[in-house]
Amino acid sequence: MVGQVEEVVVEPGVAVTERAEQAVQDGVDLIAVAGGDGTVREVATALVGNPLPLAIIPLGTFNNLALSLNIPRDIDRACQLLESGNLRQIDVGVADGRHYFFEAAGVGVDAELFPIGEEVKRGRFGALWSAVRLSLSRSQTSVRLSFDRPVHEAYQHSFQGQKPLRRRRRRFKKTLRTVKLRCWFVVACNGPYYGGNFAVYPGALLEDGLLSVGVFRDFSRLELLVHFWGISRGRYQYHPKLEIFEAAALEVSSRKRLFVHVDGQPIGTTPVRFGIIPRGLTIVAPPVEKAESAK
Repeated sequence: MVGQVEEVVVEPGVAVTERAEQAVQDGVDLIAVAGGDGTVREVATALVGNPLPLAIIPLGTFNNLALSLNIPRDIDRACQLLESGNLRQIDVGVADGRHYFFEAAGVGVDAELFPIGEEVKRGRFGALWSAVRLSLSRSQTSVRLSFDRPVHEAYQHSFQGQKPLRRRRRRFKKTLRTVKLRCWFVVACNGPYYGGNFAVYPGALLEDGLLSVGVFRDFSRLELLVHFWGISRGRYQYHPKLEIFEAAALEVSSRKRLFVHVDGQPIGTTPVRFGIIPRGLTIVAPPVEKAESAK
């Protein structure tokens, strides 16, 4: 039996997060959001730490969180999940203790490029020239990564292609819990996809209580462009110049202030501290064992 349903149409000026918070206070049984990544993020933010389930009907351009959870793009199949009642509790990333992210957060040039990408999504293709100029004007910058665990533990799952750590040569200065290196940017991933369905960290899991940290270093501009073309639209591809770490908490600092984003939203500059809220969000989604069949 279906109870009372309230529909909220998202329009300019509608405070989506506040409306979702009000729905929680009103005692609803479930919140369903039909939209893209931005709308999903606004609603999910209101539900962090609350057992109230969130259902996602992916209607956006890229639908990264839905893709990570194998929620079907087909509207009818996505709605059928509501009848299944299957729930998954996923981790939530957090920057500086207050900025939640569900896909990934980034430090460096990618944080500068995200706003331009949003302009392109709105059809303002002249912004592409801004992206090209920005990419050509930037270079690698020195950063310090401080982990909540010894570096050798954070680094143990790093890859060269798909070869394990024992075949990889470490190329950075380190102390017990700190790494210093030069790079283009750093990405702290909650799930495997961000931006334009970029499989920036294919091994990232939504329910492991860890952030998967990718450091893009030593790429030439052409190599970086080719790599991101290769991982676009959800295609998996490791690169030997990608340093990979895993940790529950990470601080990124730099002598030069670098821009920071969470799920494409700018939040300021370094230093920034990233953390994880284990199983902080409940979502209606297919069981893990049925992931492949839901694609």
